[in-house]
Amino acid sequence: PDSPHSGMAGGYINGDAAVSEGYAVDAFFITDGRSRRKVSGGGAARNLPRHTCGECGKSYATSSNLSRHKQTHRSLDSKMAKKCPTCGKVYVSMPAMAMHLLTHDLKHKCQVCGKAFSRPWLLQGHMRSHTGEKPFGCSHCGKAFADRSNLRAHMQTHSAFKHYKCKQCEKTFALKSYLNKHYESACFKGAA
Repeated sequence: PDSPHSGMAGGYINGDAAVSEGYAVDAFFITDGRSRRKVSGGGAARNLPRHTCGECGKSYATSSNLSRHKQTHRSLDSKMAKKCPTCGKVYVSMPAMAMHLLTHDLKHKCQVCGKAFSRPWLLQGHMRSHTGEKPFGCSHCGKAFADRSNLRAHMQTHSAFKHYKCKQCEKTFALKSYLNKHYESACFKGAA
């Protein structure tokens, strides 16, 4: 840590050296649609062996991810299926069961409206409905969103693959929910 090339001197990080020498610029970009930059080089990661599900053909980077996925193929009446002791709902995936159990313990309450959440990050996202904050911006069109999942859904609108077509006007959509929203709005209301 105290070598002259590390950016550390006496236990403290030299800020300029840490940024200019310690990180490539691409490390600061997130690939969920908030940046148009693509990671260059580094194609070696794509050539790593994948772990493929024998039942559905989906592939995963790690064997543990494949193992977790395989749980979803279990039958609800399987010996491995577990029932929630609170509400009786049955789960074949143990991670899904663990997430479900949290929904019965709503410890995180909104101080504004009293709504309760099972996880602090859900409360944090909810608070944006009160503040109007929209920190997740689309790099293609600039539209902003209160949470990352809505940005990810929006990013599909910029996709070349738009498989959902309106029966009335032939307009195409990347998401079925956007087609349904279109049906509820201008196109069919004008036809009625």
